[in-house]
Amino acid sequence: MSAGHPAGGDANHPITVRELSFDDPALPAVWERLLDASDTRAVSQTFEWQRLWYDTFCRGRLILLAADRNESPVGIAPFFTEAGMVYFLGVGEADQHNFLGDSHDPDILAALMRAAMDRAPGFLGFELHFVPECSQTGPALALAAQHIGLNIVEMNSIDSVRVDISADPAAVRQAVSRSMRKAENQFRQRGDLVIQRLTTAKDVLPLLPEFYDMHIARWRLKGIESGFLRPEVRQFLERWVAVSADRGWLRFIRLEWNGATLGMDMNWHYRSTQFSGLWVFALEHAKQSPGQVLLRQSTLLALDAGMHTYDLGLGDQAYKFRLPSEKATCITWGLYPP
Repeated sequence: MSAGHPAGGDANHPITVRELSFDDPALPAVWERLLDASDTRAVSQTFEWQRLWYDTFCRGRLILLAADRNESPVGIAPFFTEAGMVYFLGVGEADQHNFLGDSHDPDILAALMRAAMDRAPGFLGFELHFVPECSQTGPALALAAQHIGLNIVEMNSIDSVRVDISADPAAVRQAVSRSMRKAENQFRQRGDLVIQRLTTAKDVLPLLPEFYDMHIARWRLKGIESGFLRPEVRQFLERWVAVSADRGWLRFIRLEWNGATLGMDMNWHYRSTQFSGLWVFALEHAKQSPGQVLLRQSTLLALDAGMHTYDLGLGDQAYKFRLPSEKATCITWGLYPP
């Protein structure tokens, strides 16, 4: 970690900002402590995910900054800069982004952003995607923008959906015991349905080529190009499967029907939340609703593991409201010079 320089705060509690390196062996412990103190504690905010994303996609120039107060780290800004703009690491892949640590403190945010501006060649502005509205970051960003002379605008917003399992586990279990169970029983009545719950890279990695093929075929029908046509997207998922399995976070469901793959679903268990990933199914069986079977089995997985929350990710698609779900808005903030 490089030496810090005064960047803000009051005389009694000055804030200094310093650059960080993912290669610093002390950083993972600091990162975890600040993530504990953060408003946004998603699996994509972990040190492991963020480092892997940057190492795989290598977008722009890394601007990884820590803010210290009284010689103690109080915030991390996981940024990169590209073509004059500053973004959070993980943009395009993660469903949530935020600062780590005291993101409600405008002095800390101002110090981190001022340091990022100084390090971004031809600085044009910040685009900070998918910051949860429920966090305290939005109001703090508005005050920080005033401190450093930037205009702030809400560029857009998108809803994410989550299930508060802890509020009423019985209601969640009942929700998967009606039409979803009926769809599952139809497969059982017409053949041999096997539910596999997999947690190791050894078991999951060999399934990914078929996973990619199913995803590509499904989105081709919609006239949309699957991200898995890009080698770096496949590489990132494969590396993340290995890392997350090693950390004990990976939860993968495979439905096998009459000896062939019916569907697959990726999830991660982190801090009492099940984070939903991508899912696929065999298109030739689409009319029999294999997606409902996957949703049922994924929800049962969260219930059986005692998860408090099932985070279904960005988008308010109708299928997510087959469960007792609630919306949570994520906002993309733009901050630009006058």
